[in-house]
Amino acid sequence: MNKQSGNMLIYILGAIFLLGLLIVIVKGNFQEGTGIDSDKVALAATEVQKKASEFERAAGYLLQNGISESDIRFAHPDAAVAYGVITVNPKNQIFGANAGGAEYALPPANINDGTKWQFYATTHIKDVGTDTAAEMKAELLAVLPNVTEAFCARINFINQQTIDLSLNSDPTANGCVYAAGSEFAGTYGSGATVNTIDHTLFSKLPPKEACVKCQTDGAFHYYRVILSR
Repeated sequence: MNKQSGNMLIYILGAIFLLGLLIVIVKGNFQEGTGIDSDKVALAATEVQKKASEFERAAGYLLQNGISESDIRFAHPDAAVAYGVITVNPKNQIFGANAGGAEYALPPANINDGTKWQFYATTHIKDVGTDTAAEMKAELLAVLPNVTEAFCARINFINQQTIDLSLNSDPTANGCVYAAGSEFAGTYGSGATVNTIDHTLFSKLPPKEACVKCQTDGAFHYYRVILSR
């Protein structure tokens, strides 16, 4: 009888432990930034990476078909007017069905302020292209501006970039990868005046894809190099 009582006590204590563990797990899943919310951010990051990779493939396809890097265009009816009209030089268009073949898409919901995909050639990324100051050239970037810090952290985690997002990632006011008003229309930045971001903040080079914090406004911006120079 004493032995049976001891076994029963062990079972009761075990049940209490498992119940407590279950409560902790359930509670954690309903805290903001964990569980379902975290899963949504992870899925959105995967979707964004897939779309940016599609832009890169489309740019490569245009180059293979004789389109120069300066003639690549990003026009689409749903894109910003700054990128032109898709029926003008249709063979040069990233989103042209018979050209680059990329499918235009809005960013996933709730990962940024609704700003659409942007494309710039104003920033040089360390170790991606030529690093000599006099010969430095800007890369062609796909940029998703004004993303959330949680999304930013997830992208960097995927890319093994341990960037301290409390720090500004560009050394000058011109260093942001987001350059509203300078949308790509065929001109690339070059030479000593090209924008750069502080490469010492990256834990892994080259940072072909990452999320950085802009000095000018403290906003977070995702970028992906779709053409290195």
